[in-house]
Amino acid sequence: MKKFSENQVFTNFLETHPYFRADFHNGSAYYNDNINQGAQVDSGTVSLYEYNINRAADDLIYPFLTKDGAKNSFTVTANGSYSALNPGATITGSYPLTASITRQYPMSTSYKKALKNTLNYYKYLTPRYAYSYYEDPIGVNLVSIPSIFYGEAIKKGSVKLSCYYTGTLVAQATDQGYNGELIQSFGTSTLSGSTIGTVLYNEGFILLTSSLPFSSKADDTWDGSTTAPNWTFFGPYDGASPPNSGSWTLEFEGQNTVSVLTMLAEAGRNEFNYSNNPSFITSGSAKGEDRTRTSFSQASGSVIKNIVKSDFLSGTEGYSPVTYISKIGIYDDKKNLIAIARMARPVKKDVEDAYTFKISIDL
Repeated sequence: MKKFSENQVFTNFLETHPYFRADFHNGSAYYNDNINQGAQVDSGTVSLYEYNINRAADDLIYPFLTKDGAKNSFTVTANGSYSALNPGATITGSYPLTASITRQYPMSTSYKKALKNTLNYYKYLTPRYAYSYYEDPIGVNLVSIPSIFYGEAIKKGSVKLSCYYTGTLVAQATDQGYNGELIQSFGTSTLSGSTIGTVLYNEGFILLTSSLPFSSKADDTWDGSTTAPNWTFFGPYDGASPPNSGSWTLEFEGQNTVSVLTMLAEAGRNEFNYSNNPSFITSGSAKGEDRTRTSFSQASGSVIKNIVKSDFLSGTEGYSPVTYISKIGIYDDKKNLIAIARMARPVKKDVEDAYTFKISIDL
């Protein structure tokens, strides 16, 4: 057992940007090209804990609580229902818990007021964040993206909205300025280069304000009636939109910071060249041993097996203690085993060899 020094243990941070894509067509949503999310998970949703996703309907697990003096309950339990239960009664919930991308069009006044401070805060990035720009009578399409899809934030410059008709790209908008403005980068020349909405990166909202048609040859039931597409129709809604040849696509990258604990485990020269494996001792020799908290001694007469191979067919090499390191145990300050690092293949170690093993653990 060997103690890590201060210079052998350090923490660093890894920033990841997982890619995400959502396709909306005919009232359904498909995430990252996954048509089936699991037996109990509807298309267009993501399971928060991946419970019950492949269990039979009559064999589902569920959360439960017992009514007691602590008055613990689920947040969805009504006060009246809780009061009517007798002490000791079991309160149950259900899995899976799911999340999905939704839209609200037109965006309600109450939602706008709830985002007023947030929108005004980001005005230093672009004037298009000003709350006054979203006040009535402007019809705003609010697309809500739960944080399970992106993590800490949506990566700036990664958002792309696309409209397809019969499989052909009709229009596209991106946040090419990295400032939250969604600029139409492909489509009709009258809207090319214009701002069609904004992105709230940290909050997971997309606000679309452009109601001008961007194609005269892509009529479909984009929003309940046959019409030309525009950006305020973007995304899923309760109707079957669009059921014929049109579809929407949303793409972006998330942003997550992962703490990584890195440890440098050293096996120096003439260290860790003994093994507790019974095969380390030559068969037939004494195998007794004496262990204490501070020492270990092998029984007299024990012969360590010589596994050094000769370069010649009938040759015999001189003895040298050789071990193969296959695992590294990590212990806390009370000598409790808390982790094991396994090698992809055992590492041969002679007395003259010195190795440093880099061990990384995501925290």
